[in-house]
Amino acid sequence: MSAILTRELTALLVQALPESIVFAMVVFSFLCLRFDLKKIATIAMLQSLTNLVSLLPIAFGVHTVVLVISLAFYVHLMTKMHLSRVFMAVFFTFVATGLIEMIYSMPLLKITGRTYQEVFTSPVLREVYSIPCQLVLLAVALGKNYYNHQRGKISA
Repeated sequence: MSAILTRELTALLVQALPESIVFAMVVFSFLCLRFDLKKIATIAMLQSLTNLVSLLPIAFGVHTVVLVISLAFYVHLMTKMHLSRVFMAVFFTFVATGLIEMIYSMPLLKITGRTYQEVFTSPVLREVYSIPCQLVLLAVALGKNYYNHQRGKISA
């Protein structure tokens, strides 16, 4: 049990925190909010801790629902944006993540000769294999933020 806990705590630092930062940035950009680093960092830390739900013996996919709800709640709490708008932004972020991962994950596994199980059980490999998705999402967040600035759509 301690090996699993150590693995998940490592994953929390190595994968969940950077991923949560990028997710918060994407949601902020979809909501046309200014990138407030304190708010984004707070949301990311809370969301990273919520990622520990993956340790619970729950049905596959339930953790994703918990993460969607928690991210929406944290963003709403920190920004006071209307909850329905926040849920839509979070939903689109998770859908984009799923689509991006579907496009690159199988070819990447075939190129590297790794199995999904190998990648899943190693926090470092999990992070390495999630880097392409995080880079695409970061580009989306920065690109949408730039567009928002150019159009004068950024709100406080």
